[in-house]
Amino acid sequence: MIALKNVSQIFDNGIEKNQVLNSINLDIPEGQFVTVIGGNGAGKSTLFNVISGNLRPTSGSIFIDGKDVLRKGRSARAAMVACVFQDPNSGVCPDLTIAENMALAYARGKRRGLQWAIRKRDLAIFAEKLAEFGLGLENMLRKKASLLSGGQRQVVTLLMATLQKPKLLLLDEHTAALDPRIAKQVMSITKRLVNEQKITTIMISHNMSDAITYGDRLLMLDSGEIVMDVSGEEKSALTPADLITMFES
Repeated sequence: MIALKNVSQIFDNGIEKNQVLNSINLDIPEGQFVTVIGGNGAGKSTLFNVISGNLRPTSGSIFIDGKDVLRKGRSARAAMVACVFQDPNSGVCPDLTIAENMALAYARGKRRGLQWAIRKRDLAIFAEKLAEFGLGLENMLRKKASLLSGGQRQVVTLLMATLQKPKLLLLDEHTAALDPRIAKQVMSITKRLVNEQKITTIMISHNMSDAITYGDRLLMLDSGEIVMDVSGEEKSALTPADLITMFES
């Protein structure tokens, strides 16, 4: 589903050069859930920015679903790539209701006319999908997003990101700003959405337990390079202590 070929990113401020990604080669098949870990400055966020189209790499090639997207910016990739970020406020428009936010997401990739309205059948779809999570959000469709808790906003954002199944879902520490109880709940919902729709997913996490528990494959970045790539029984056998030891070494 996604392939990176010799992707490098060098930031040059005219005084010094900083190589953040160093000839990254990565192939992720359709439906795979990949977790990415690494210390500060390892290149995780830059990797996401390159994949999402926020940043054009210094060199290399990027393919999504077999299509060369190197010259396509974020807006051009929006129909293929959905993102959920750490800040619960970044995924929704606070002045719009839950229904209005979801309607915008539902229309992603579709042609829009001059008139815009939410159809009753769409409201029924939104309510049905929200009800699956048992949070009562289906009864808040007319409530402004600004009035939701951080966890509720992230759930709505996750659902918005997957209403129209994306080719690729990027999760950038999307539970880091939540308290542990809500974070666990959001991760459970994440797993459900990803598994049910078989969405190709890449998730950055600083939580070592989550990195081991969730996903099919685990990558570790260090100094802009992939220094660990494990899956299956090898991944399942890891412990948080193992990962911390790897960080230290």
